[in-house]
Amino acid sequence: MRTLTPALLRHHAGAKSYWRGLTYRDSVVDLVVRSRHVDATVVGADAYRVSLAWEDTHLTGSCSCPYGAQGFFCKHCVAVGLVLLDRGLTVPPPDAEDAELRARLGELEHAELVELLYERACADRALYDAVMRVRG
Repeated sequence: MRTLTPALLRHHAGAKSYWRGLTYRDSVVDLVVRSRHVDATVVGADAYRVSLAWEDTHLTGSCSCPYGAQGFFCKHCVAVGLVLLDRGLTVPPPDAEDAELRARLGELEHAELVELLYERACADRALYDAVMRVRG
């Protein structure tokens, strides 16, 4: 089940980060709900980039703050989630059509696409295998 709730945010962050995240809601700026994830900036002493997404049925959050950089679901992720809920929004499902990405890929030159795909496939064995299976 992919439902964003305050309880889910608290579960991922823990009580301390959840309660701290409550105080950061007014610091969320540049909130953009994209096709498959949400991006935002949380401004305080520093500005941190936050992204929320679903991986299968699990909510994931990434943040550029020191705590988030260690892989934790931090107060900034909580704040972004709470602002989404306040606005009646949610994190889109991971299998949603990504029209923005499809349009951007259509704008790229063939050589740019080849180089981008080559770089990614060299670093990602599953992508490499998928490319090698495609019959052109």
